[in-house]
Amino acid sequence: MPMDISMFRYVESIPEDNINLASSAMKGMNPEGVGGVEIEEQIAKLYSVDKDQVIVTPSNTFGSFFTLHYLRKKISSMVTITPEYPAYHYQAREIGINTSMDNRISTEGVDLSPWDVDERTAYFISNPNNPTGLTWSDESLKSIARETEGNESYLVIDDTFSFFNGTFPKKLETGNSIILGSVSKFFGESGIKMGWIVAGRQIIEEMKERIGLMVPVISTSVKRRGNYLLSNIGVYKDYNKKKLDENSKILFESLDEYILGYRGSIINVISLGGDSTKFAFSLMADGVSTVPGYYFGSDSLLRIGIGTEDAERTDKGVKLIAKRLSNWKR
Repeated sequence: MPMDISMFRYVESIPEDNINLASSAMKGMNPEGVGGVEIEEQIAKLYSVDKDQVIVTPSNTFGSFFTLHYLRKKISSMVTITPEYPAYHYQAREIGINTSMDNRISTEGVDLSPWDVDERTAYFISNPNNPTGLTWSDESLKSIARETEGNESYLVIDDTFSFFNGTFPKKLETGNSIILGSVSKFFGESGIKMGWIVAGRQIIEEMKERIGLMVPVISTSVKRRGNYLLSNIGVYKDYNKKKLDENSKILFESLDEYILGYRGSIINVISLGGDSTKFAFSLMADGVSTVPGYYFGSDSLLRIGIGTEDAERTDKGVKLIAKRLSNWKR
């Protein structure tokens, strides 16, 4: 994973009146409201598991870090794909886990077929994939999950984007599967910092023995806000779909030939052929922020998020991207 170009330097270049096509979250619907405090029961119901198979965490980022910390003495290595959300790779490396990245991108797209599962290995994925928005098939996930238990391996799925694709809730599969989730993307509520871990009873029991040493207490106000959000999935789904359908139409009308992804996804990538950071900086000069695929391990891609801006600003930003692409050598 390349590290020689600072993400901080990139972020500091964002103009004041930026057209935000970099975010992977929704924005525009945050009605006030709180619910009950029994958030574990609510999450358990979503995943068709029991309450004692759920841990609430301060955020999804913390959830992935704690999961890796829990696994560090149980596994010999961690595998993820390219392109993929880079936090897993960085977190694993920082706590001394050997990591490798399986290149799944080609000129035809991203291959999300199952792995041949090695012993004592953790397989980390986001589903749908971040940055492409593409979904792993149920057959792939079941194939990996079935193999993990027999050879002391683990499948860890960041399920945060699944709210968007109509396949949520997901029943927990067999094997050593661990699911991470969050309210940050679908509900646009990164501010309350609430995520969760869902797994088999033995895994959760072992996690609970250690988590008190690392995790601050989740406040009642956060739990009640999270309860309200999860109680209103249908309302958010209707709002989000309308906004995403409108913005996705704009995106595909101008950039269809470049896109690796599907219509209606909150995130897509466009294929550049290389130099994604250089291209992203050139867009920044036009007042449009995106995310270079460089940071996801694939410098040939550029991630575009369509959940933040309204249609008028999205249209302006997409047209500026199309203009830059017309002169770009792929």
